[in-house]
Amino acid sequence: MTQLNTELQVEQLEKKSRLIIRDDHYELPGLRDLLEAAAARKIKISLLDTGRFAPEELELLADFPFSFYTSDLARPDFQVLSQIDVRLKPRGCRLFYFLHGELKPEAELFHEVELFDSIFVSSREKDWPAESLSRLAGEVSRSRSSLVYYHHKNPEENLSEVGLKNCWLHISNKYFEEDSEIMLLDMVKAIKRNGGRLALHVDRGQSYSFVKELAEAGAFLVFNLPPLEPSSKMFSLVEGWRKKKLPEKAYYLHQELMA
Repeated sequence: MTQLNTELQVEQLEKKSRLIIRDDHYELPGLRDLLEAAAARKIKISLLDTGRFAPEELELLADFPFSFYTSDLARPDFQVLSQIDVRLKPRGCRLFYFLHGELKPEAELFHEVELFDSIFVSSREKDWPAESLSRLAGEVSRSRSSLVYYHHKNPEENLSEVGLKNCWLHISNKYFEEDSEIMLLDMVKAIKRNGGRLALHVDRGQSYSFVKELAEAGAFLVFNLPPLEPSSKMFSLVEGWRKKKLPEKAYYLHQELMA
């Protein structure tokens, strides 16, 4: 990418906005140009890692800090991840890690959670053993890292074991069963007591009183609903919550989406 094209791409964005890019779309000089142009306009860069660049090459980019999103697919070797941490963290970059593969009892991740600002896990494509998630949550709760878990089915009582300190649990109301309201309220309260937080994605119509009660119990509401009548109670609730933003460490790339 030429310097001119880089500047044009960045100038089209509002100042202080966010740009998500993949590292395999650029050569190293072009990527550095983009980061420099973005820094000048205070645009936040989230760089999706495919494993293309070596740790020493990534360090050359760190004059202009960015958020580095990697995974066990892109970087299976924790020695390499440690090298990246040493080269990027002191320069103001943040490291995020998406776990796709198995979480075996001997997994290095249990001992290396502090390499990352956040670790992301999702049940979209497979179920995760409750004991593995609970153990990971426990390790994270004693660290400076965060755990973000996306649960893609009906919530279960033992999910509160994942919602410990520094942990975020994302669930969607499209998976709720009608008789689970009391259990959900108890779960939200238990997670809050443990120092965690639940993010509720409201993806379909739901009782206003129940959603409001979940929020009052400690849930963070993320609304993905069609337009509502401005005179409705739900409209006011939605508008209020849409002004609130989760911290970057609490979600994977897009606040509104269940990863």
